[in-house]
Amino acid sequence: MSRSAAGQMPEHQWNTMEIPAFVRSGRRLARLANAMPDTVFNRQLGGKWSVAGTLQHLYLSARPVLRLMDGPRDVFQQWPIASSTSRSYEEIAASYRQALARGVKAPEAMSPRAADMVVDRATVIGRFIDVYESLGATAATWPEADLDHYQLPHPALGLVTLREMLDFVDIHTQHHLAGLTEQVS
Repeated sequence: MSRSAAGQMPEHQWNTMEIPAFVRSGRRLARLANAMPDTVFNRQLGGKWSVAGTLQHLYLSARPVLRLMDGPRDVFQQWPIASSTSRSYEEIAASYRQALARGVKAPEAMSPRAADMVVDRATVIGRFIDVYESLGATAATWPEADLDHYQLPHPALGLVTLREMLDFVDIHTQHHLAGLTEQVS
């Protein structure tokens, strides 16, 4: 998703006929990671995750969404049906920025563990991009109305619709992509 001249993210319109924004963002991040020397890819800067750790975090964050969307749809019956339309991309982005400003951090289950990182660069990047590509393919099989109908919990945003969660995957990726670009430059 490209930024406008004012630096704001444009409102996202989900279109299953196009490559989802989060897949495009994931590919951009994978290209950036592939182009880095190993010393940069694996180095933690300023107490933040390394590029490898960030990719693992994004993988761990997107994988549960994929598993839920790829499984039986009756799993969503454990959460209430959405009572209003999905919020816009910008509204989700603003909610995420507010959560970050409050100091919300990634849950332990979605943080890279040392044991997960004893693999080569190709494995880290491969599992990251595989989960994004699979999520994009799975999301494309869902009827548009169902993306606004079903909800699931997000650790920082509360209950969100599937459309909002898919938008969040892109917002989250963009957040880390911007941070990494700044971190390594």
